Amino acid sequence: MSYHILHVFQHGALLGKERGFITCKGADDLQPRRMPLEDLRAVVIAARGVTMSSNFISSIVEQDGIILHCNESYHPCGITAPLARVIDSKAFMNQCARPRRLNEKLWTRMLRGKTVNQTKVLHRWDIRSAHLERALEQKDIDEGNCAKRYWQLYFPSIGWSATSRDRKENTAPNQMLNYGYTVLAALCHRSLIVHGLTPSLGVHHTTRYQSDPLVYDIMEAFRPLIDCLLAEFMTEREPTMKLWCKKMGTELRERRVQHERYSLKLMDAIDACASSLTRSYATMDADAFWVPELQ
Repeated sequence: MSYHILHVFQHGALLGKERGFITCKGADDLQPRRMPLEDLRAVVIAARGVTMSSNFISSIVEQDGIILHCNESYHPCGITAPLARVIDSKAFMNQCARPRRLNEKLWTRMLRGKTVNQTKVLHRWDIRSAHLERALEQKDIDEGNCAKRYWQLYFPSIGWSATSRDRKENTAPNQMLNYGYTVLAALCHRSLIVHGLTPSLGVHHTTRYQSDPLVYDIMEAFRPLIDCLLAEFMTEREPTMKLWCKKMGTELRERRVQHERYSLKLMDAIDACASSLTRSYATMDADAFWVPELQ
């Protein structure tokens, strides 16, 4: 099945459910637009004054979908997620026990996957980083220095003058990366819940106010995929936020990543990654954890 992300850009839209379909009706629409409920994995609200019926909300979360709420500046401000559940009691108990050695091995695999994908993003634009390549030969990767070298090469490759990443900086690339990462985080949050893990107990990131550290952990290897999408977007068309939101919805559904001897759609890869993390905790074996790899 091909799952979709529904982006709502129309101010004052009314979202409801009718006979197995999600309906969306704007103030000037004579008839509501429809989409099969079973096709939806996530809904992103990026408009003002959107009204959602209780039937709409319950239908989305009942089928393990997630709703991401944004303010008028496309800045995410909250999510509506399904209820947590326990899928594998061993995995749940082991995650709660915070096994230090297993978590260290899992974080190493996550960080190595992120660095591999960062080098592949740069290779797409015929750029090589000796620092990142040497880091992959080391047992322990220095995340901070790798990130610094990566952004120094990445931003000029997309035609931007900056050489560092600042998520608080009010520039188009940083805003677009923030939005892309937040949509990715919402999908990761959903997958962790669906596969019986607790987002508030991280592998490496620590628990703090209004944070879900396991979400930040599992999305690390996926972040360069968002960087790659933005690099393509900046060279293809006028870089407006609305067009970027649409590209995100399309690419998360259609872009593929390598999974052993076959490839997976990006949204399915997030599920596969979360499922493998559950197996790792159930078996206490870091080798069971699968990390996505950019094709």
